[in-house]
Amino acid sequence: MTLKSILLGMAAASLLVQSGAQARTLDEVRADKNLAVVTTASAPPHGFKNPKSNQLEGIMVDVAAGVAKHLKVGDKLTDVPFSGLIPTLTSGRADVMSAPLFITEERAKAIDFSAPVYEWGEGIVVSDKAARKYAKFEDMQGQRVGVLVDSVQFNMIKDMPGTKVTTYQDYSTLLADVRAGRIDLGIVDPPSIIYQIQTKNIPGVKLDTGYQPQRKWQVGMAVQKGNAALLDAVNGALAEMKQNGEMDAIGKKWGVSDLMSK
Repeated sequence: MTLKSILLGMAAASLLVQSGAQARTLDEVRADKNLAVVTTASAPPHGFKNPKSNQLEGIMVDVAAGVAKHLKVGDKLTDVPFSGLIPTLTSGRADVMSAPLFITEERAKAIDFSAPVYEWGEGIVVSDKAARKYAKFEDMQGQRVGVLVDSVQFNMIKDMPGTKVTTYQDYSTLLADVRAGRIDLGIVDPPSIIYQIQTKNIPGVKLDTGYQPQRKWQVGMAVQKGNAALLDAVNGALAEMKQNGEMDAIGKKWGVSDLMSK
């Protein structure tokens, strides 16, 4: 065996270890007095960075803070792009994920989800000059459609015949392309789009209020696969927050109280 092949083998082994690093246990989290949370600032009001304070804020940021409080630890947030949420968790660089990532069977093969926090159906955003209406999912066939990368919306639309699908890292760029006519529509999370249109005074785009979502999706927190004790603790904290009104208060704060799971 050559020196080059030995070095290549060592590098591959190192990458394998890094990609499957063991997550911290509940006891280790409590001993450290800090819960490492991965979230994303790409989806307000679920998670975003306040431009004035430069601090992470949002629904899932508040949920993570509430869970940490019930575990009697602090919370340390890490912001990654939407596509980096699961890799950050599975690599052991975070104890929990708290982000607007829908619970799906495919994702549940890689990570363990908590009980649902809140839920909604997909929505359609179009130019405010658009004449075409979209009442149902099939009406999108043959159109130029934008979705977030690695999203459930992408998986819904990617195989539709004759449809050109473009992926985006964030909604700001997607909305800009809808407004400019580079795509015909975006399949989006309505709470995120309503919040961005209202708070950023984004002109030229609107939600198609006549569209009926194909299904509803649930959002939950998550831990690394098999980290049962930490998952039980997270679920216990979420249950307490739902029972004592903390979760309802978070929903009212961000205007999504009607979406919160019971």
